[in-house]
Amino acid sequence: MISFSTHKYIKRFFTMLYLALVIISPNVFADSNETILVIGGTGRVGSEIVKALHREGYKNISVLSRSNNNRSRLKDLDIKYLQGDILSEKDVKRVFSGGSYNVVINAVAKVGESLNPHAIGQVNLSKWSKINGSKHFILIGSVGSGPDPQHSMWREILIAKGLAEQSLIHSGLNYTIIKTGIIVYDDTPATNQAFLSDSIDIVSKVTRKDLALLTVDCVLKNSCMNSVLNAIDKSLGSISN
Repeated sequence: MISFSTHKYIKRFFTMLYLALVIISPNVFADSNETILVIGGTGRVGSEIVKALHREGYKNISVLSRSNNNRSRLKDLDIKYLQGDILSEKDVKRVFSGGSYNVVINAVAKVGESLNPHAIGQVNLSKWSKINGSKHFILIGSVGSGPDPQHSMWREILIAKGLAEQSLIHSGLNYTIIKTGIIVYDDTPATNQAFLSDSIDIVSKVTRKDLALLTVDCVLKNSCMNSVLNAIDKSLGSISN
């Protein structure tokens, strides 16, 4: 027979365990019914994020892309497809007027000779996510982005990405910016050793799959809110400033 005092200590133990889980990892109890919109969700990075969300049990995932060309990357997944151009505020308004999204993840990339989507696209997304009442916006950014990037080869993209990041930071939304150095775009499996650092000037490699895992782990997580972080994986080789 369990004594009253023993019962009291058991109850106290489980209460403390519950509080520890909530404080240390607030998304342990994340609602799988959260509505999530992934911008560029059929792209090389976005599709991995969508697959990781699906594996985590999120049920209401929508994907916005400019075309339906790469939907095969998400074959057999129960998701909603939307088509539109984030450079068009009319398209973005239509998307957000047609549904409510608790979480928005922007993984869009400039492809080939297409127009740079980052700066203007993020302004449109920030505006309509705010109007929509989104609870968390995650942007996949870049190390070195800003008004005067050191890497002249990527100057146009890095300037535009810097503008996108500033647009989000000043939007009034709860945000997370996950900067990346070198994304390994092939099918290299996840190392499961990548992590997010607040040292945002380090250039590191990270696989698409690990980047997706880090992104999904940040969804509605208090420790990621209103932070600029850097995806780092020391197992993939040298890291430089």
